[in-house]
Amino acid sequence: MNFLKDRRERPLFVSTLLAFIMLCIVEIRFPIFPFFIGSGLEDVLISDATKNIFSGLLIGLISAYIFYVFIDFIPRSRKEREIFTVLNSLIASVLHSYKNCHIYGHETALPHVDKSVLEKLWLESSLVTFRKNNSKYLPLLQAMNTSFTRLDDFRHVLPLVVALSPKHTMQWLVLTDKIRLLAENYGENPEVSIDKQHLIDKNTDDNPILVYKTALNFRMLEIIEESICWLYPSENG
Repeated sequence: MNFLKDRRERPLFVSTLLAFIMLCIVEIRFPIFPFFIGSGLEDVLISDATKNIFSGLLIGLISAYIFYVFIDFIPRSRKEREIFTVLNSLIASVLHSYKNCHIYGHETALPHVDKSVLEKLWLESSLVTFRKNNSKYLPLLQAMNTSFTRLDDFRHVLPLVVALSPKHTMQWLVLTDKIRLLAENYGENPEVSIDKQHLIDKNTDDNPILVYKTALNFRMLEIIEESICWLYPSENG
């Protein structure tokens, strides 16, 4: 049940469950405790009026929760899933271009990008690669090209993110900023002579584009870090 997976909904569900248990207790009408017998509370506790009042209140609470689940929670959850599908596809488009070194990755329609790049295992393994500056230059170029092409898309979907929550909005703004920083390198890639093209993935001073490649690697590292925070927020505080 999705409402049990959502931490925001658990207190309400627990309260309703307790109300249901109390309703069962009231309707069963267990014998009152001995120390209430003969006291002024005995008549109140065994009164039909008391039972009817508590039963009505508890039934009203339970009914309200049922209406909430079907009228508000389920439609809202469906809408949020659809929003996340769009947003996550945008993130995947940049990561997909890197993973597959896709020359035309920036032209790939969002429904067709490789969603496996959103898996935590791939993200964490890529994180290690980028932290060691062991990424490849050509895949970095493809990711940069896609980030340049998709930057406006990241910005234009902000109203969708705002509909989720302020926390999601802040995280998306940070992620969009990282995409922008990578995109700003577009068109600045230096030319490499044929006799030095074999050095482009070397982390040595002989590499004629070492500074540029290192900059792209760092920007992708930031994107991976923010993607993990976006996709797996409960595991990142």
